[in-house]
Amino acid sequence: MNDFLSKFKPIDLIAIILVCGGLTLVFFGIDGIVGAILTTIVVFYFGKKEIVDKIAEKNLPVGKTETVESRITKIAKEEGVDPSLAIRVAKCESGLNPGAINVNINGSVDRGLYQWNNKWHPEIDEKTAFHIEKSTRAFCKAFKAGHLDWWNATKTCWDI
Repeated sequence: MNDFLSKFKPIDLIAIILVCGGLTLVFFGIDGIVGAILTTIVVFYFGKKEIVDKIAEKNLPVGKTETVESRITKIAKEEGVDPSLAIRVAKCESGLNPGAINVNINGSVDRGLYQWNNKWHPEIDEKTAFHIEKSTRAFCKAFKAGHLDWWNATKTCWDI
């Protein structure tokens, strides 16, 4: 066992601990801001997003191969919102990645398809932010309430 551990640098062991801790928190649904930050650190360390993609996989229905785009379309239609707008905003905000995370300079965290910021939108918890249906329904509700300007930072991308 000591031979095995001696092959790792201290930073590698820290990364492994962060991976295990962050993913454990996320998969058990008790992640919160700590889980998001741990996962973000791991993503930056490894330079890949495969770890966060595993989080997003739990949002797909079991036994279905429905795409994120088709799910957004279905939900937006149910909510009476233009599906193409909902898809364009999500595509510009997160690249249609329900597990997308962005840690801002001020320490706030943008999460999920629509990059719900934990400081400006404390009403959007982690389970909502990273869940395709809940996040899309929250976007539709905000849009119908006249708050499309919440996504003005990416307007040049989605306002075609």
